[in-house]
Amino acid sequence: MILFGRMVSPFVRRTAVLLDLLGLEFEHRPLSAVKDQEELRAISPVGRVPALRMDGRTLVDSMAIALTLLDRYDPDGAFMPKHGDALAEALQLVFLANGATEKFVASYYERTRRPQDKIYQGWIDLCEAQATSALDALEVSISEPFALGGDSLTYPDVTIATGLTFIASASEAIFTTHRHPRLSGLRAKCESLEAMASRPPA
Repeated sequence: MILFGRMVSPFVRRTAVLLDLLGLEFEHRPLSAVKDQEELRAISPVGRVPALRMDGRTLVDSMAIALTLLDRYDPDGAFMPKHGDALAEALQLVFLANGATEKFVASYYERTRRPQDKIYQGWIDLCEAQATSALDALEVSISEPFALGGDSLTYPDVTIATGLTFIASASEAIFTTHRHPRLSGLRAKCESLEAMASRPPA
């Protein structure tokens, strides 16, 4: 297996952590979604990270990769429930976390990738409001000590924590301990574990 993308991306990082949790060995090639676009599009037509080469094919999008890996290598549902209400609850947490992260990335790109005179503050405000709303929903939806109420790390925890760490590194307004104390506690717990500490966002 070959994982393409830099760990600074929360989407790449969560994929690497999941691969580790599943005990799957892989080669890591840290292509940049900005600087290495031509090389990346030859691997992933959309030019996005992560991309995972496995079994003679290349999977793109962190969610498509995760669901494929969990289906193949997590038969007992240790890291993601398999059926019914438990699966629906877990997917809801994953997609809220994913949505919050994606909306924050959209606002981040608007602020940092456009020429100063082309930046649209209205779009930034909307994206950040959507990201904050998703985090607010997560705050009241997660259980303890981990997101699904169990006593060990699962894929929803990984998705939430990697997204929160990325947001926290770039903004002091959207995700705060005061506004999101339960999410802050979950993030700290997850980041203290070897499974995540061994894949730092760098």
